Amino acid sequence: MSTPDRPKLPLQAFVMSCLVAGWGLVYAGQVKWAVRVAALLYLGVILLGVCGVPATPVGLYVFATFIVLVKLGSATAAAISVRRNDHPVNSPSPRFHVLYVVALVILTLILLGPLRGPTLGFKTYFIPSGSMVPTLSIGDYIVTKMRIDAPQVGDIVTYRYNGTEAVKRVAAVGGDTLSIVDGKVIRNGENMGLFFAPPDRVKDPRYLQTPPTVVEKDHVYLLGDNRDVSNDSRFMGQVALEDITGKVTGIWFSEDRSRIGTAFH
Repeated sequence: MSTPDRPKLPLQAFVMSCLVAGWGLVYAGQVKWAVRVAALLYLGVILLGVCGVPATPVGLYVFATFIVLVKLGSATAAAISVRRNDHPVNSPSPRFHVLYVVALVILTLILLGPLRGPTLGFKTYFIPSGSMVPTLSIGDYIVTKMRIDAPQVGDIVTYRYNGTEAVKRVAAVGGDTLSIVDGKVIRNGENMGLFFAPPDRVKDPRYLQTPPTVVEKDHVYLLGDNRDVSNDSRFMGQVALEDITGKVTGIWFSEDRSRIGTAFH
């Protein structure tokens, strides 16, 4: 039900649309346009997610830009609409405002929660430790692809461990035999060298030798690039594929500006 309102404020309409897609247009009495804006935003987000766009640093920038442009565009339209109608107009009741906002908040929570993997297909993380230095440094913000096939040797992956999530590199997969000799990684008899670890990160004599280990089916053997300080499969054991949560595709932000946009394949 609509109710007569006092003169409306363009700034309020602008802020409302920035907070919730189309809300400022509801405030301006443009309910149909508000619904269209919300549909454009959420369908666009789902389409981009299903296509895998935000699962890379560049794609994440495109994804964020789309959201910002839709919100700013609708916010500007709402402010202009209110400004042009500077006399009291009928607009939806407070109850409708509440229902509109609650519906979009619930939809957002569903997309960010149970449907995040199949719809959005990406997740972002902050790197708090140095186990993957120099590839990943403390202060890096990474993006991962959640919809992945079986991890391949060399992939950087996120995984569940002890109630949290961590990041390491896949050194071997199910059926492989892996050992470390004088710091060199030997996989199925092939010498893979230091396997992404810089020489100055493979010096501790306690960790230069690892006896041959056969990786179980549906498991992976993980190593950190900062080999001397990494808590990886040498100590915590192999990781089940079901505990792999994503493949790291790049760094979308970092305290070191030169690292922003770094992509991994």
